[in-house]
Amino acid sequence: MKNNRKALLIFIFLIIAGVVLVLYLNSRKQEPGEKLSSDEALEQAIEDVIVDEPPVSMKQGQVIGIKDEKKEWLIEADSITIGEDRNTTVFENIKEMIIYKDEEPELTISANSCVADMQTKDMELKGDVVISNSNGDSLKGEKILWQSEAEKIFSEDIVEMQVDDHYIIAGGLSSNIEMTQIEMFKRVTVVMKL
Repeated sequence: MKNNRKALLIFIFLIIAGVVLVLYLNSRKQEPGEKLSSDEALEQAIEDVIVDEPPVSMKQGQVIGIKDEKKEWLIEADSITIGEDRNTTVFENIKEMIIYKDEEPELTISANSCVADMQTKDMELKGDVVISNSNGDSLKGEKILWQSEAEKIFSEDIVEMQVDDHYIIAGGLSSNIEMTQIEMFKRVTVVMKL
């Protein structure tokens, strides 16, 4: 009986403390003559909380990038680290990576690492990067960028591309997601099989 009474008193105290906190936050944030609803007060309290914690790291995981409420990319890696700025995510030892167009796989990518900007959804792929499409065309390089908004593949470094029986080496490249509109620059060499 004593324990029940004690638990009831603690419960009542917690409710009163919560109400006082909400009232305090309401009075602190509201303009004269303006009232906040309880939902708005809770949102204000959440916005006031400053989290100072180290970056988040996890072993083996999968992250899906969403753009316009559609799946844009998927990355599965041995190591995933969310940066202190919470805008960048670093993927190491990538096991699977897919870029989607209209929710269908368009490009398959392998790379040693990837730095993804979680705001823009742009990615910087590094180390033995190989990008392949469903037609069997492939692009290889050490550093290749995915520009999400433009849906373009871009590199200012040496790349090698295999299209049908044609082998192309260039000092840079810009391509659409389908790898059908390609601009190559800086010493382009084409080897054609006749």
